[in-house]
Amino acid sequence: MNPHLWLAFLITATAMSFVPGPAVLYVVGQGMRHGGQQALAANLGILSGNAVWFTASAVGLATLIALAAPVFIIIKWLGVIYLAWLGLCAWRDALRGSGSLTIKARPVATGWRMWRQGVLLQLANPKAILFFTALLPQFVEPAHAVAPQIFVLAVTSITSEFFVLAAYGWLGARGGALVLARPHLARVTDAAAGSCLIGAGVGLALAHPSR
Repeated sequence: MNPHLWLAFLITATAMSFVPGPAVLYVVGQGMRHGGQQALAANLGILSGNAVWFTASAVGLATLIALAAPVFIIIKWLGVIYLAWLGLCAWRDALRGSGSLTIKARPVATGWRMWRQGVLLQLANPKAILFFTALLPQFVEPAHAVAPQIFVLAVTSITSEFFVLAAYGWLGARGGALVLARPHLARVTDAAAGSCLIGAGVGLALAHPSR
């Protein structure tokens, strides 16, 4: 594909990845609560959701999916409720002083669960629908085969966003690790993690494909 078009896409996709949104807040929140491995699993879940969207775009389904508004409204609000519930649980631990970080071992949270939640979050994100139905086509040349171009863009976007989310996840996990050495900060960390998760839910609730 056109190297100038590819470079423009790389810059755009990377810049968008740095903007804190539901995906970033979710990865940071899980990193703070459960550690680096779970943050990585959440990261891979987000990117797996993106891979589904890229595949749908390659076969021309993204626009059709975007038109199924009632279904995605339901999915979105289920995601909002779940993220809010996770955040409130973290805040409950902070208020009770029985936070997950006050003990030596972190709470059990499987990588599979973190991955699954990340996938569902990204599939329910209206901003993802906007990206794949409105922005992505701007970087595809209709005169050439579409599928190979989308494959290149998918690899580019997923690779770039992986490192961005990994950095955010590391920062979240680092903050949680510091608290293990300072138990008196556990309430603050649980509250911060809960705020990130609630913020992810709010971001998902406010996101709209028309914006």
